[in-house]
Amino acid sequence: MVENVHKIDFFIAINNQLIKLMNLFWKEMVFGGHLFAVGSVAVILVCATLFRVHVGLDILFCSYLLFYAIYLYDYLQGVSSDELTNSSRARYLRSKHKAMCTVLITSVLLVALLLLFANIVTTFIGISILVLGLFYGSYFKKITKMIPAFKNFFVSFVWSFMVLFVFIYYSLPITYGALMLALFIFIRMMNIQILFDVRDAESDRKDGLLTIPALFSDRQYPFILRSVNSLSILFVTVCVILGLLPLLTLAVIPMFYYAATYINNVLKCKKNYSSYVFAACEPIMWSVLIFAGQYITMLGIL
Repeated sequence: MVENVHKIDFFIAINNQLIKLMNLFWKEMVFGGHLFAVGSVAVILVCATLFRVHVGLDILFCSYLLFYAIYLYDYLQGVSSDELTNSSRARYLRSKHKAMCTVLITSVLLVALLLLFANIVTTFIGISILVLGLFYGSYFKKITKMIPAFKNFFVSFVWSFMVLFVFIYYSLPITYGALMLALFIFIRMMNIQILFDVRDAESDRKDGLLTIPALFSDRQYPFILRSVNSLSILFVTVCVILGLLPLLTLAVIPMFYYAATYINNVLKCKKNYSSYVFAACEPIMWSVLIFAGQYITMLGIL
């Protein structure tokens, strides 16, 4: 009897440890910048799948390190302001003593990989994106005080450029299809960035940042969010009909409903943090849907 009790206690202890590890892993993914780093890899995989470009681990690692360094640095820079709008992330970063040396080591490793595997042009572009991304929070973000939605355009452009980065990395001609996919990702990321600004609308107004939620009332910006969401789906559908994008691209159509769900949840409650996480996971969902569509297509052929 006593032995059975000890076994039960042992399994309970193991279970509790696993739960703690999973919780720690999830917090590190979300608060440590890894979620968007994985998302950038997903963008490259989507591009490679749609245009049948064979990509190696080198470009995937470069993309991951690039976005990890940029987002971790941005989070570390915003710890103080996050106390009001994202206290969970601020507490986690402080408790884990995330240091700037992590950003430095990641950046050095990225440059080393670019120098080792990429050509001069690609290396220059990669380093340029890194520098611009690192200076975003300190300098470029402030431009939003003069140019409405500048930070939204800036971030969305960097994400969309990753499609073109694939072609440049492998010295391939940039097609109209690549440009259309980049534009689609730009529209999607604009929608996500505007949504993130909903949480910071009040603080942005006080700081004079001209974000969409700060510029428009609580009755106006929801229309913009829903319109951009609908526009992106219409855009990709027209591109497929015109033959600019492969038919497989239509596999992302369910994103309209996925996005509509997290948008509605945020509009109901600005502090619905799980919905912001769903929005951050959207780039990963693109690759999941594209791979699922490809698998279903292959089954149909067989």
